[in-house]
This record gives sequence, structure tokens and C-alpha cells, in this order.
Amino acid sequence: MRSSILDLLRSAGAEYISGEEIASRLGVSRTAVWKHIRELREAGYDIVSHSRSGYSLREAPDRLLPNEVQHGLMTKYIGKKIVYYEEINSTNIEAKKLAAEGAPEGTVVVSEAQNTGRGRMERGFFSPKGKGIWFSVILRPDFLPQEAPKCTLLAAVSVARAMKKFGLKAGIKWPNDILYEGKKLVGILTEMNAEMDRINYIVIGTGINVNI
Repeated sequence: MRSSILDLLRSAGAEYISGEEIASRLGVSRTAVWKHIRELREAGYDIVSHSRSGYSLREAPDRLLPNEVQHGLMTKYIGKKIVYYEEINSTNIEAKKLAAEGAPEGTVVVSEAQNTGRGRMERGFFSPKGKGIWFSVILRPDFLPQEAPKCTLLAAVSVARAMKKFGLKAGIKWPNDILYEGKKLVGILTEMNAEMDRINYIVIGTGINVNI
């Protein structure tokens, strides 16, 4: 419901949209709309209201909230389900737990902070709150376990391409580090659960230092 309300507010741009119109379009009561607006404000959305005009979205919070991540998402399955945390030990640990419980392929676990984030060789990975994008993706590929290392390479290329769209020319230090102007900006940790001839799941954890 909150996602639908946000979509309506975004479509209105800088204009106001009345609570009555929102309620009518979504088939709910005006009281329900008001409650969801209140919850969105508590989550950090700057929504202004006018007694005669209705509501207007002025600014979204600078956080990794599912509604913000999924807005405009064009992927086939990655990110269709997002599990969000303010803080967690490790997104990879949680993703592996969810994968073992049957979470669908493409599930993303994202957190504002990790208190025990880690990289390869069990090295610690600094993941402070509000300073980066810390997330893990669950995949269930149909190729053989010995082909799993290519997932790390695919993730590295994907992140580098995404950075390029924002004008950042990144270099890849194979297999799992991404550099920008000679400094490590991204770390990738891929973990797998498999049998002899099949992969049960792969978890790709990615940490992107954005504001450090």
C-alpha cells in the first residue's frame, strides 16, 4: 500500500494530490491513507500536506529502503523481493539463511550497516551506517558447481558498468575488487551451497563504499 501511495505522489510531481483521490484510486479509506502517510513520514519521507490540496512528496530519504530501491526497477527477478535491515551482522549470513529456507532467486538482503561484514579469507569489511551500499543477492543457477567462480566476475563487471553510468570509470582487480583512481571502492564475496552435480544456491555479497 505504501509503495502504491508513493507511486501516486511521485506521478504528481510538485503538485498536490488529495487524500480523497488517493483513497479512490487505491480502493481504501481516507483514514487508511492518512495512516500510511504518517508511517512514510516516520520512515523519513518529506511529505507536506495542505488542508485543501492534499499531499505532495518533496524529498525521499537517503536510505536503502525497498520502496526506493524498487522504484523504476526493470530487472526480471533480481530485487523483486528485498529484505531490509537498519543494521545486521552480515547480509551474506542472512542471505544464506534465507536461501536455505527456500527464498526465491533474486532475493536481495540490504542493510544500512553491518557490524561483522567480511570479505575473502574471513577478513573484516568496514560497513558503517549510511556510508555505503551493503547488499547480498541470492541466485540459483542451473550450471555446474565448478562454474560458480564466474558469478564473482559477472558481479564485478555489473558494478563497474553501473558506476560508468554515473561517470565513474572503474577498474577491476580480478576477481573481486573494484578500484577507482587507484583506491579500492568495492569488495565482492561469493559463497555457494552445492552438491556434486548441482548448485543449491549462490550468494553474492557486494559492499560499495559510497560516502567513506
